[in-house]
Amino acid sequence: MVEKKKRARIELIDIAKAITIILVILGHTTGNLETPMYRRLLYSFHMPLFFFLAGLSIRPKALKTFRDWKDFIKKNLLALIVPYLIFAFIYAPFSFDNVPKFLYGSWQALGKAGTLTSLWYLTAFFAARIYCQILVDLVGRTAAENQKMILGLLAVPMFAIGFLLPKIEGGYPWCLDIGFVAAGFILLGIALRQQILIFAQAKGWILSIFTAAAAFILLCGTILRGDALELSLMCGSDYGNLFWFMLNAVSGSALVIGISMLLFRISREGAWPFSTAAITYVGQHTLGIFLLHKNFQLELVIPWIHTWLTGPQLLVACIATCISFAAALLMCSIIEKYVPQLLGQLPRYPVQENR
Repeated sequence: MVEKKKRARIELIDIAKAITIILVILGHTTGNLETPMYRRLLYSFHMPLFFFLAGLSIRPKALKTFRDWKDFIKKNLLALIVPYLIFAFIYAPFSFDNVPKFLYGSWQALGKAGTLTSLWYLTAFFAARIYCQILVDLVGRTAAENQKMILGLLAVPMFAIGFLLPKIEGGYPWCLDIGFVAAGFILLGIALRQQILIFAQAKGWILSIFTAAAAFILLCGTILRGDALELSLMCGSDYGNLFWFMLNAVSGSALVIGISMLLFRISREGAWPFSTAAITYVGQHTLGIFLLHKNFQLELVIPWIHTWLTGPQLLVACIATCISFAAALLMCSIIEKYVPQLLGQLPRYPVQENR
């Protein structure tokens, strides 16, 4: 019974991750600075949601020794920075002049190198993981009873630092400023994990009201604001009005999590139960899909669609999203089977004892 409950909790998070990566792909169907309403809506919450879901997936543990920290850094370098460097070189025109730009690791530097600008997420996530682990260690030394709640409160100063740091031309190395904001959302995910998993067991009508309320608040903060809605580019530390940014980030995240809860419940208790294996598989491979879809979508899929369909823009975006998503998932499964290191997955080999 305990094992079944554990699997269900992981599945719920994977469903939310799968929905989020589809929204990311939809948001990438235009250029970096184009601002159709659907893109402004998605960018108002989809990257904060990605970091929040990362927090839900993390089970914090204090690192007590230098070796613990060494293993922690090594693990995150292999999972995040190795794929970052590999794909930075793959997508960029070959030039040794690009190496310093890759090592700098900001969104602006990646753009100047002509590589995949979405790779900023990996450097920002790496910085955020370091920040969060430092706070986990500090809180762990206090012997406080509710340490996760304290970590949730520490999200506030992390947000404040990230918002108040002055902008510099070219961005901060390794997105260190964005990492503070990302860490804030990760800390909230860590703090609220247990409460969300408990709330997911509530009656269906309660979950429906929660989801509808989140959708209404997001609607008020985005579409109903019309032209006043700014394009939030977290990659460039462009958050717009901070009140609306946080409101939309929270309500958008709550909406996706609410939908995920309902899907999970319907799959188990609905009149026609169905398997969520496919969508959870997607949720377990979001990094690979994230790395593989964008250039394929912008350079191949959308130009091909425009040869036989000129509009409306949202229809083109939805068709391109479906095709790009399917292709990226297929490529991801092939790479995972033969070269998992490209996706930050290192195979474990059995250790042979010396005889």
